[in-house]
Amino acid sequence: MKSTHILILVLALMTIGVASAEVTLQTGPGYTGSVYTTGSIYVDSSPPGATAVLDGGVAYLFTPGTFTAVAPGMHNVILAKPGYQTTSTDVTVSVGETGNVIVTLDRVLNPGGISVSSTPKGVGLFVDGIYLGKTDQIVGNLAPGPHLVVLAEAGYEPWSQMVPVAGGQVVSVTATLVAEVNPDHGDLQVSSTPTGASVFVNGNYKGFTPVDDSLDINDLAPGSYTLVVKKSGFQDYSTQVSIEAGKRVLEHAQLQSAPVTPDTATAEIVSNPSGAEVYVNTVFLGITPLSFQNVTPGTYTVEIRMQGYTPYSTTGQVVGGQNIQISAALAPAATPTTEAPISPLPAVAGLAVAALTVVLRKQR
Repeated sequence: MKSTHILILVLALMTIGVASAEVTLQTGPGYTGSVYTTGSIYVDSSPPGATAVLDGGVAYLFTPGTFTAVAPGMHNVILAKPGYQTTSTDVTVSVGETGNVIVTLDRVLNPGGISVSSTPKGVGLFVDGIYLGKTDQIVGNLAPGPHLVVLAEAGYEPWSQMVPVAGGQVVSVTATLVAEVNPDHGDLQVSSTPTGASVFVNGNYKGFTPVDDSLDINDLAPGSYTLVVKKSGFQDYSTQVSIEAGKRVLEHAQLQSAPVTPDTATAEIVSNPSGAEVYVNTVFLGITPLSFQNVTPGTYTVEIRMQGYTPYSTTGQVVGGQNIQISAALAPAATPTTEAPISPLPAVAGLAVAALTVVLRKQR
């Protein structure tokens, strides 16, 4: 599919195809005199050359490499490489120290998919800990074998199921969420204008604000929290939110433009099905949904690919200060992927609390 619509991005270091790089997230060097205020994250993968995405698009690099000047707190790194299963890792950064993310990627020779529908619709969908948009939709490019599907929405009990995926097939899963009764926690829903902003609660990354929806941060203990919403080219939005048991707090961040018109742009890319590979100027940058910040002005060609679907391609000019959105509806190829319905499996009893907590921390 062709469109002369608008386009996106790639950090300057990617357009020249470097294998590794150091990425500065803040304008300062990370220290005042001899006192450090930030840390770093070293990222490596086997095989090397994977794309590493920090905090939903704040920065990118190719492995091996180091994200520098990272604020202390919990951060998220997603690693993706064509032909391999995408993986997500949370890492805690301490002042003056370097956290390590070292991952062995699993080869995918014959990917399959999962079609997820839910009651109610429009709930956050996570597969193997990675946010992939809202239900109902198909998630593709999955390795054959079991995958953890989690659905999470403010006001409902989390739903989870291990789903077996067969190569070349799309498995159908249907879920009915149960409303919470007298919960001992509260929920926070964050939206922003523009969208695609990174959200931090008490310094910990929670996800990015999606297009036409809110980021659900569920199961927060009652108390006061510091909410910060960030997007390049805009002033940080910061406020205190009070969470009460059984209550839902809605917070909308109306981001104000930076005092000086930014030299870079931002962009968001979504697709249906999600989990599609995104190439910018032929360089692989990750899977949908994707959010990019600090995009260098220039001409870009974006191609979105998924096995069993016709590729989507668009080319355009990017100028500083733009907030670009691309939504690709992928059309099935001539020989569509077969769909294999399965009976819903029971929710994974006794699912490791830590693992589920990690999933629910990410974008709803």
